[in-house]
Amino acid sequence: MNRGLGGAVVCSMLVLPALLALAAAQPPSPAALSPAQSASRPPSPTAARAPAPSQSAPPPPPAAQAGKPSPSPRPAPAPLTPPPRAAPTPPPASPVPAAPRPAQKPPSSPPAAPAPRQSSQPPAAPQAPPAPRPAPTPPPPTSAASPRPTPSPAAPAPRQSPPPAASPPPPAPPQPSSNSTPSTSSTLGQLSPSFYAESCPGVELAVRDVVRSASTLDPSIPGKLLRLVFHDCFVEGCDASVLIQGNGTERTDPANLSLGGFNVIDAAKRLLEVVCPATVSCSDIIVLAARDAVVFTGGPAVPVSLGRRDGLVSLASNVRRNIIDTGFSVDAMAASFTAKGLTLDDLVTLSGGHTIGSAHCNTFRERFQVTNGSMAPVDGSMNTDYAGELIRACSAANGTVSAGAAVACDSGSASAFDNRYFANLLEGRGLLRTDAVLVQNATTRAKVEEFARSQDGFFASWAESYARLTGLSVKTGADGEIRRTCSSVNG
Repeated sequence: MNRGLGGAVVCSMLVLPALLALAAAQPPSPAALSPAQSASRPPSPTAARAPAPSQSAPPPPPAAQAGKPSPSPRPAPAPLTPPPRAAPTPPPASPVPAAPRPAQKPPSSPPAAPAPRQSSQPPAAPQAPPAPRPAPTPPPPTSAASPRPTPSPAAPAPRQSPPPAASPPPPAPPQPSSNSTPSTSSTLGQLSPSFYAESCPGVELAVRDVVRSASTLDPSIPGKLLRLVFHDCFVEGCDASVLIQGNGTERTDPANLSLGGFNVIDAAKRLLEVVCPATVSCSDIIVLAARDAVVFTGGPAVPVSLGRRDGLVSLASNVRRNIIDTGFSVDAMAASFTAKGLTLDDLVTLSGGHTIGSAHCNTFRERFQVTNGSMAPVDGSMNTDYAGELIRACSAANGTVSAGAAVACDSGSASAFDNRYFANLLEGRGLLRTDAVLVQNATTRAKVEEFARSQDGFFASWAESYARLTGLSVKTGADGEIRRTCSSVNG
């Protein structure tokens, strides 16, 4: 027993100087502490850093047992556990009180007898290291850095400086985005199939119902509506200027005296003013009504763009220089179409609109001559049988041409929108001179023959040409107005 105790004393005496030498080399502030305190100070950093668990644990027990054996083991583990938990604030205060106590009591180190009691505790000391291994070991270095509060304010300072610099840019982008409102207003000036999607979503259904009801009561309505859109768009563009009543308006020109379908447009407008007041233009109603007239008679349902505004000017003097006269040649019609951005193909396709409707006898009287109270065809290209039919239909009792009589534009198929019109042209059965001349020009005749062979080809071309026709010189954006009544401008 004595040998064991003596060996333990010798070992402790050998280990203690080595630890004291190591601790003397490690402390950062030797000048502020006495040599006795420096010997007692090293245990705290070693406990904080915990790189040498086996050596750091033994120094505290002898220093603690110098005073009282029972409380000494309790304060030793205490510094091990608190540093990781309250490292930021308490570490500077905790080592100061602990240092003076061991510094005053190391001279009474001779009591080596309690060493064997700690020899039973070393196994407990190795159990302490596993606790700091997982997470406590990294935090102590950070806690060691914690006593440097001076650089910490410098760190937040640079962090705060960038935010103010970054904050001004964000308000700048929203300002340009707000300037995008003018661009959206400019887009409102463009036609679109969904123009009334929010302001009047039922506009197309309302116009379609009115056209269907009117056409059911009067089979001549579809042809009248189709002719109305031609006469409107070719003069001042598609702006409903042809609807305005009054002295000297387009409606008073002789070329427009035979127009019809005004009552249908007015009925649709009255309905829409109840559902969507001051929203849908009369010019859009004309375009929709003519499209629906084609559908009602079996033609293609083509999509149309909307958003036109109604014109403020309607002059009879603008009609004759823009409208196609029934006595025009192909060259004269081609010049008029080209001036409006339309092509010869558009000319032939849109002439196919004559497949429905009728015409008064005085509109083609130049194709006949009256001699001794009888009518005779002047145009030798007209089919003889067809010429006889027209003479019988248009002859008045006094041997003159009846101004009030009317005949179908498309012989045998005037109530259906189809390609029969082109087949009739090839057979010499064109009613108007502008119809008959289409087969006398090589370019236009080729297109007539194409449409006579394929109704699908005619329908496809019709959709494209109708879109171009109804886009002539439209007024959008701030131009024109939305009339409350189609027959007069807003007053």
